[in-house]
Amino acid sequence: MKPIYRALVSLLIVLSLDWMTKTWVEQVLIPFQPVSLAGQFFRLTLGYNTGVAFGLFANGGVGPLVLTGIIIVGMVIWLVSTLRSGELPPTAAAPIGLILGGAIANFVDRLPDGRVTDFFDAGFGPTRFPTFNLADTFIVIGVIFILLFSLPIKKAVEDQ
Repeated sequence: MKPIYRALVSLLIVLSLDWMTKTWVEQVLIPFQPVSLAGQFFRLTLGYNTGVAFGLFANGGVGPLVLTGIIIVGMVIWLVSTLRSGELPPTAAAPIGLILGGAIANFVDRLPDGRVTDFFDAGFGPTRFPTFNLADTFIVIGVIFILLFSLPIKKAVEDQ
């Protein structure tokens, strides 16, 4: 499969799964009422984020939305041009699709009301990681894979 198609398939999978999970949690969960999945460590807690990553620039109006849109368009242009030119290794296509899919999913979620639906809640007692969603998870996974694929592979040299 061509790298551009791998990126597109992973992007579409992320968009679909993110949309389905956000739709489901909004129908099933009561906002800000945690539902335990693994004790207090991992819960589902429906919440909304008007900011960007980790709630930065919360209530920033349309600024974060416009900035995110510009970044996404830039990333799409970059992805298409680098994959066509062969500058990226083919293994980077799917992880880039994960990152773009997550970014687009959160962008689309933010369009109607200026906020993103979050529901994964992890931490210990009062020390909690910021609530996040499946799109955020795919972005992080994509970045991890790109970093792993970018590490130089050293051949084992036998001393004789």
